[in-house]
Amino acid sequence: MTPMRQQIRSGLRQARDFVIGQPDVPVMTRLIRGDARAETFFAAVEFVNYERVAGDILEFGVFTGVSLALLAQGHSFDPKGMVRRVAGFDSFEGLPPSAEQHARWVAGDCATNHGSHPLAATGTRVTPQITRDLFEACGLAAPELHTGLFDRTVPAAVPSVYPAVAIAHIDCDLYESTCTALEAIEPALQDGTVLLFDDWFHYRGNPHKGEARAFHEFLASHPQWEAAHYRSYATFCNAFILSHR
Repeated sequence: MTPMRQQIRSGLRQARDFVIGQPDVPVMTRLIRGDARAETFFAAVEFVNYERVAGDILEFGVFTGVSLALLAQGHSFDPKGMVRRVAGFDSFEGLPPSAEQHARWVAGDCATNHGSHPLAATGTRVTPQITRDLFEACGLAAPELHTGLFDRTVPAAVPSVYPAVAIAHIDCDLYESTCTALEAIEPALQDGTVLLFDDWFHYRGNPHKGEARAFHEFLASHPQWEAAHYRSYATFCNAFILSHR
């Protein structure tokens, strides 16, 4: 990495830490200012509300609850009469093993706060409670959290509990977990469902690995669905809107 690039990254990190660490600024304001994904989250919620895409907002890979809180906040701005539940699925035990070697992540990572949660110290164990605490601090209704591996929790809740998905935030990092989540929510997908992939460009942008590989394979095995590209955002993220063929 060049010295200039190092300076830029250091400056961005310091600015982000400054925003997150301001105790006199409302917690949600700190989240919005400190997260480059917020604008797209709000746009996605506005899209499904304006287009009257029924259903709930589900997240796969909750971690500290920041992205789930931003999605919930987006819906609270102007719901346009749409009623939605906000639910998250996570083992809260860190990343499981994967057959694909990642440049950074290994099994067990993401079991502790990396500094994104404004109310928990870096290194704090990730639990459902710190997500609930974050929602409470932001003045949001408590989310519905499902604890355990996706292959157990998602089929038990979709479509019986959540018969329609308006937005799915896929923050699984790994190919295997993404495959499981997509396959499990397929019965609840509909015209206009927005899929937000948090880690699309991981694996150095290789389309044959990670979340990108999983989604391409999902579309190939479910030809009744096609996807329109919605937007790329932040550093690694990509979004699509589904339609029946």
